[in-house]
Amino acid sequence: MEKSIIFALLENQDHQDLIRTISESYQFAHDPPTTVRESYFDSFDWLLYNENFVLLKQDDTFYLKDMESFEVKAECRWEHKDVARFWWDFPDREIAALLKACLDVRALLPFLEIEKRNEKLHILNKDEKTVLWVYLDEINPGTDVSIQKTINTITLVPVRGYWKEFRDFHQFIEKIKIAEPCDNLFNMMLKLSQRKPGDYSSKMKVALTRNMSGSMATKKIFLYLLNTMKQNDEWVISDIDTEFLHDFRVSGRRTRSALSQIKDVLPPEKLDRFKQDFRELGQSSNKLRDLDVYLHTKEEYLAMLPEHLRPGLDPFFIDLEKQREKELKGFTRVLRSDFYRQLVTDWEVFLVSDEDCDRTAKNAEKPVITLAREFIWKRYTKIMKDGEKINNNSPDVKLHKLRIQCKKLRYLMEFFASLFPSDEIALLTKQLKRFQDNLGDFNDLSMQQDTLKEYLDTIDPESDQNMLIAAAIGGLIMNLNMKQHQVRAEFSDQFRNFAQKKNRSLFKQLFKDGDRTTAKKEMIP
Repeated sequence: MEKSIIFALLENQDHQDLIRTISESYQFAHDPPTTVRESYFDSFDWLLYNENFVLLKQDDTFYLKDMESFEVKAECRWEHKDVARFWWDFPDREIAALLKACLDVRALLPFLEIEKRNEKLHILNKDEKTVLWVYLDEINPGTDVSIQKTINTITLVPVRGYWKEFRDFHQFIEKIKIAEPCDNLFNMMLKLSQRKPGDYSSKMKVALTRNMSGSMATKKIFLYLLNTMKQNDEWVISDIDTEFLHDFRVSGRRTRSALSQIKDVLPPEKLDRFKQDFRELGQSSNKLRDLDVYLHTKEEYLAMLPEHLRPGLDPFFIDLEKQREKELKGFTRVLRSDFYRQLVTDWEVFLVSDEDCDRTAKNAEKPVITLAREFIWKRYTKIMKDGEKINNNSPDVKLHKLRIQCKKLRYLMEFFASLFPSDEIALLTKQLKRFQDNLGDFNDLSMQQDTLKEYLDTIDPESDQNMLIAAAIGGLIMNLNMKQHQVRAEFSDQFRNFAQKKNRSLFKQLFKDGDRTTAKKEMIP
């Protein structure tokens, strides 16, 4: 079956010129022009684009389309004044489910807004039957100042059973040389927009080369993390969605981890101030992030309780929302403070400087591949030793310390991922993450119980309402405790899976043997 074909008119041509040219060779009917406004949406980190989806609002209807075919996968009428921000705002279950699978808790943001004037031609045969549809679109910036010029397109849409007429008209358009074939309209507009797909990702993507010096590579890593923080800070203040804060904090945490783990590469006397300031910055948002996590678990918490106890959690979550509002105001003051602005400025100045004293550190001039292997292998072997000592009777604090060690290893592998074969580093990172999930779940469940116990201590059980609240909180603590024991029982299997022989061999091959393994492979005829 023939597919639609799109052409872009040359800059010195317009649709009226084309219509006159078509009228000399074809008979057609002409629908009255229509004008629509279109807004295109995605998350800040392009989650829909990454899943090959396009979400657009055309007048009063949302359409979720396949990016390549532009086939409508789901649609939803929108008759509200409020803006659709999250998947749960959509009343249509089909589109909501598709968006949930892609977005989770990320908000939708408009990134492209256009005004489109459309004319439709029905190309007719001798019997005056429609054998082809020709759409003439004139796309103007509308409120989107990122598009600097009008785009004129021609879209040929086949009619079933008239494939020859479709191919003949296609050849006709090519012959008159007033237009050029182009991508689908969405991709064409993206090329003219200021935002580009993939221009932001929360994943580390630092391109390093093996012979790069330790100091140069480390500064490049720090600059990448700083840029991520700067991309998120104003969005944190706007409070669009909670993942802006999460990404901001992860960049800060990665920075602190790199400062402590990538040793003797930059002058330690210059780093002391930055270590302290980044630690203080991270601590100032700890409570806010914890509250976000608890509020996101509301539905999960409710599902753990019998229906008659669920109303008892309402006061708890109302209290969390009030606390979150207070914490957000406090952290907003931090982000607007001289302390934060000066930290960002001074850190960036230090990172872009090329001072000779930077090279006095012991590892400053060593090739980064050497340092990466050394740091990763050392952290990995420590995790293996500590993990093997843990049994069913080990105190919880041992698992907590091991979780921190694994997080440090994960960060190191992310920093230096570009130096190693992508498939192999991805495999090990996946295995490590699976093990981390077990340790992280155990720690989260422990902290959640502590928070609920603290809240329970504040309740005066004299009134009937407070008794319901206490019963709900108590029931939740019991369920979380049971879940924590289950996660704890799974630790041995999870560690055994991570420590399996093929993983050990691959860690050793990449980070201990290194070039020696490569050299041996090259010697094999």
